[in-house]
Amino acid sequence: IVAHRRAGKTVACINQLIRSALTCPLPEPRTAYIAPLYRQAKDVAWTYLKRFTAPIPGADANESELRVDLPNGGRVRLYGADNPDGMRGIYLDDCVLDEFADMRPRVLPEIIRPALSDRKGSLTLIGTPKGHNEFYDRWIEAQTDPEWFNLILRASETGLVDEEELASARKLMTPEQYDQEYECSFEAAILGAYWGREMAEAERAGRI
Repeated sequence: IVAHRRAGKTVACINQLIRSALTCPLPEPRTAYIAPLYRQAKDVAWTYLKRFTAPIPGADANESELRVDLPNGGRVRLYGADNPDGMRGIYLDDCVLDEFADMRPRVLPEIIRPALSDRKGSLTLIGTPKGHNEFYDRWIEAQTDPEWFNLILRASETGLVDEEELASARKLMTPEQYDQEYECSFEAAILGAYWGREMAEAERAGRI
């Protein structure tokens, strides 16, 4: 999922992880939200996780470990990709990697993908573009691989941020910065690239 800033992708994915932990038919389901930094995971997602599990009878939030234990034996936990080896040995039924472009390239293939194998777990990559990197590679792959679902949410199309606010943001940002953060352009961050803006427009128009 490639989404513009303030699109609500973290809220959506936290709720997905809670639902997965509650409905997984396997014993002791485990789901995880992973941000580039552990502190970032706490700042971005911990309040949401507590808020949306609070109405569930028997849900128990553990502040020191940033996890919520659910009455069916399921668990949702927050991690940081800055300590990838600390996640070795865990199993996962569902996992979200937020701002995947900011993570070390080895996190997904060496740590997360094997953790999903025996449970045939699900994986969601979310973020805002930051040029051509592994997030970009996975996005291009998702266009043709039927194993992947893909979605792009541009501010000009979603209506989640009103036009007055977008106009205000444009005043403070370069066109390239705006295209990257709000229009989900993978081309905009490549400083000095020839025809970068034209390529971004062609991509949005479906001409690539």
